[in-house]
Amino acid sequence: MPKFKMLVFSDAAKGGDEANYNKWYNEQHIPDVCRVDGFTGAQRFKIDEEASDQKISSYLAIYELEAASPEAAIANLRLKVGTDEMIMTDDIDIDNAKIMVYEQISEPYTA
Repeated sequence: MPKFKMLVFSDAAKGGDEANYNKWYNEQHIPDVCRVDGFTGAQRFKIDEEASDQKISSYLAIYELEAASPEAAIANLRLKVGTDEMIMTDDIDIDNAKIMVYEQISEPYTA
């Protein structure tokens, strides 16, 4: 089965509650996404602006995806958004979130 990483760049909504956004993302959203067929794990990161050349967003979530068709898995995920299976929050700036999907082409290297 092919392996992919889905990168989601996002921010808290302007005027939203950033603490609530992070709580929702970590405690509600990631578990909801990982219940969707094909999604096997996730981890979040916050940008280190001093060490970065540019800023796409303040937060990055990297989801692990194993699926014959990542498009189908992502389409299935999108069908659940806003339902009881994937509760959303107004504290995320959803309109400016960016999603990129990469297929794994090598095994991880560890030094």
